[in-house]
Amino acid sequence: MLYFFHISFPKYEAMRQNRNLQPNSEIKEQTTSALARAIDFFLTQQQAGGNFEGQLSSSTFPSCAYAWIQLTQGQTPEKALIDWFIKNQNEDGAWGLDTANQSNPDATLFTQLILEQVSENVSTPRLQETLSCIPHYPLDLALVKLSYASFNRFDWYKLTVSKRALPLMRFVKLLTRIPVLRALLKPPRNKLPPVDLFNTPLFEELFIAEQHTLVPVFILIELNTTKRPEIINSLVAWLKARVLSDGSWFRVNYITALSVLALIEIHKNGSADSEIQLLIEKGIEWLRATQNPDGGCREALNLNVWDTALSIIALTEVSASYSNSSDIISEAAQWLVDHQNDNGGWAFSGMCDSSLPSDADDTALGTLAIIRAKLTSTDANSAIQRGIEWLKQNQGSDGSWSTYQPGQGDVGCVSITAHAIEALLAFGENEISVNRGIQWLRSTIHRDGFWDDLWLAKRTYGTACAIAALVKAEFGEASEIARGIRWLEQTQNTDGGWGEDMFGNPTDSTVEQTAWCTYALGLVDRENRSAQKGIAFLLKNQKENGSWEESCVGIYWEVIGGYSDPIYASVFPILALNQYVNKTS
Repeated sequence: MLYFFHISFPKYEAMRQNRNLQPNSEIKEQTTSALARAIDFFLTQQQAGGNFEGQLSSSTFPSCAYAWIQLTQGQTPEKALIDWFIKNQNEDGAWGLDTANQSNPDATLFTQLILEQVSENVSTPRLQETLSCIPHYPLDLALVKLSYASFNRFDWYKLTVSKRALPLMRFVKLLTRIPVLRALLKPPRNKLPPVDLFNTPLFEELFIAEQHTLVPVFILIELNTTKRPEIINSLVAWLKARVLSDGSWFRVNYITALSVLALIEIHKNGSADSEIQLLIEKGIEWLRATQNPDGGCREALNLNVWDTALSIIALTEVSASYSNSSDIISEAAQWLVDHQNDNGGWAFSGMCDSSLPSDADDTALGTLAIIRAKLTSTDANSAIQRGIEWLKQNQGSDGSWSTYQPGQGDVGCVSITAHAIEALLAFGENEISVNRGIQWLRSTIHRDGFWDDLWLAKRTYGTACAIAALVKAEFGEASEIARGIRWLEQTQNTDGGWGEDMFGNPTDSTVEQTAWCTYALGLVDRENRSAQKGIAFLLKNQKENGSWEESCVGIYWEVIGGYSDPIYASVFPILALNQYVNKTS
């Protein structure tokens, strides 16, 4: 039992109105049937190695980056990739960042550049028609300007701010430690930092993905401007030291593509380093593996650790009723044990050599999944202990958990903190860490009653995760829960579902967002009207084979956009349906 300081608040009016509702027996019967079909379908999705892995959707920036490399080498991108661009052009002539297909100037300008370069070598009526209806946008995003500069269509010297701005950047960095100023003091979109940033402590304080993005960018800029050998050699050494065993950088398409492009330019400039060509070839081979059957490229190779952990958690919820899932759960949990990093954490994508950095979300859910799987082996127990220790060691001073390591350009994340709390609760004996996490969650609720998230869309996910953590930590009477539920109820769509884009703007309902909102509402009150409407939405939108259509609810980062993952479209509905069936029993 955790000894929290509880404050009693009256239940909100909507919950009182729902108190006397009786469970709908017909809906319960339909839900039980839908759950059985969902599980039967989902059990067939396990990979041969024991893990679960969804095919992530294609998006514009990684597709353009792959084509950029081919064009740089004097090759014409393959027809399937060109066809993907043409097929995904919106009616207004623009392109979106991702499968949500919301027209975006940066994605459009990047795609336009690629297709114009293609048309210089291979011109078809269809391609010319595509180019002819593209709307005009001014160049704004510095990373897109970089691609234009590489084809001599933008001045390399205008890409960065002056190195004289470094003292000001240091001052702004200090100001961002004040939470209220953090959201207001974002770096400019239209300029990149000076290459000289690399040799300062500021670089070491950047988010790890920012470092991996900037180093190859700095190489390209330096090669095309001042050409200082000592700077170039230092940047290349940094890049070579961080290539992964599979030939990628950070197992991310755009970062790997930039790194390969930088090395291609190094090679063209007469480098005698024999390792460079090998790194280029391995990098391109890895990038080719990110190309989807639809011709486009996905940003991450896979999210198999997260997908596997989520799958185990969902299946352990229903395993008592579906005994045929026990072997699948054990195999998946053992796969997680086998792919734990040496430092006790897990990365988002499993690599047996532990070369991809551990992150808090995968570590939290990986640890929780193995606990829930109830493996009894010595190595499983050790994996749990080490995962818990990693979480405790990487909790921020404010009580939150950030994506990687607190204090290194990272910020606390609602869903990650909620998942870490759940893992610590499942393990037990971690009252101090849990209490600190709970207090951080309570303090970060928006005045309108929602929590923002970093990695899934967006306010619905953050709010659902925060409510679940507070309830499971026996904080059921906290005022923040009532405020969060009120916000969920007010933002429900008329069809009974929930939907928003990566920026928190309302959209059509998705099964994923509907499922996690329904789950959170049902945790608090099994007779909540909005939760019942959410269940009805899920029942209505289930396919005959037991699956649901996936939607773009994952978030990479604002430049890249989001992604869809079919694993999400099964896991979250299974959790919501199972909770409804159990709560109404």
